[in-house]
Amino acid sequence: MSRRSPTVLVAAEEELTRERYRAALDGGPYDVVATGVLDEVLATAKRASVAAVAGRVRSRSHRALLETLTERAPGCALVSLGGERPPTAPHDAHLGAPVAPDDLRATVDHLATRAVYFERLDAFVAAARRATTTDHSRLAQLRDETRTLQGSFDTTDFEAAFRLVDVS
Repeated sequence: MSRRSPTVLVAAEEELTRERYRAALDGGPYDVVATGVLDEVLATAKRASVAAVAGRVRSRSHRALLETLTERAPGCALVSLGGERPPTAPHDAHLGAPVAPDDLRATVDHLATRAVYFERLDAFVAAARRATTTDHSRLAQLRDETRTLQGSFDTTDFEAAFRLVDVS
């Protein structure tokens, strides 16, 4: 299994907003892509681990964009940024305005770690299914990695795992 860095998408029509959030996330253990082009948002979200949505993008309102990403990129965790109250659209986290850079980094770090956990768990399950022909040390390594990653989880993280199972 390849060890790729998680991708974090920052989606906002306003360039200054995008760049402020992108800059806050730079230096993290993930690749950050910031765009205000709807087609790029949709394409990137399909391979991203986390999408931070900070307002509208072209013809899609903040709420409509969250709903679209939920449908088209079900494996991507969603962070709603800004606004005084969380939108009713589905999301994994909401950070109200003004968004503190440390809060954004902590939230994205947590959701990116959760995404890595899901990848490792998938690899562990696949290796366990092939247990008679697989390298048992690889199986043990994957088991240890998943246990280490889940140490910081709460009930919402496990609920998210079951939502992904329901989608599949």
